[in-house]
Amino acid sequence: MSDKNNWEDLFANIQERACIDTLLSKDGKAKVLKAKILKCLNRASDQGILNIKPHEIHDLLKISVPDKELIELIQVSGKSKTSKAEYYVITGGEKNQHRTQDKQHFKLHNGCWFDFTILIEENNKSCQVIGFNFEIRFPENSSNSYLRFDLNPPNHKNNEQNMRFHLHPSHDRIMVYSPPMSPLEILHIFLYGVSIRDKSRAS
Repeated sequence: MSDKNNWEDLFANIQERACIDTLLSKDGKAKVLKAKILKCLNRASDQGILNIKPHEIHDLLKISVPDKELIELIQVSGKSKTSKAEYYVITGGEKNQHRTQDKQHFKLHNGCWFDFTILIEENNKSCQVIGFNFEIRFPENSSNSYLRFDLNPPNHKNNEQNMRFHLHPSHDRIMVYSPPMSPLEILHIFLYGVSIRDKSRAS
């Protein structure tokens, strides 16, 4: 691994291996995945990890059909226009690029808050997660501001750089390769795996 070409080859090999089995695999139907997410969120609410009531979870967690423009955007290059695939979007809260708390989101007991969007392609043989973004924001006294996990659709420009799976550590312009994880795995990290350090201790 002595130069830039070797580094790019490394990413290419990792992503090729990851996309075979790890994430883009059969998971029932989109509604099944939504039900699993709902169960996970309800359990976290019962445990006091999620600072939100069950009826609020139902209001925040939604499944819908994306508009025609989004479907055309996320379709894999080369796929027939007569494909029988159907597309769904599972959302948890509202997309929040400005990271303001006036938009709907999930609140954690430790002061963190998050939302997510999952894109799903479903046909009669499989249900594939083809894109997502999960972003968690930290309290003002934390040494970090946010962390976002992204999976870009297959025809996204980041795929050309073998960076479909990546994370942003508190900066939109910093993109770090992420090990491929499923939406439920990332959700578990947000709920149970985030340790908060304040700025005074970090210094």
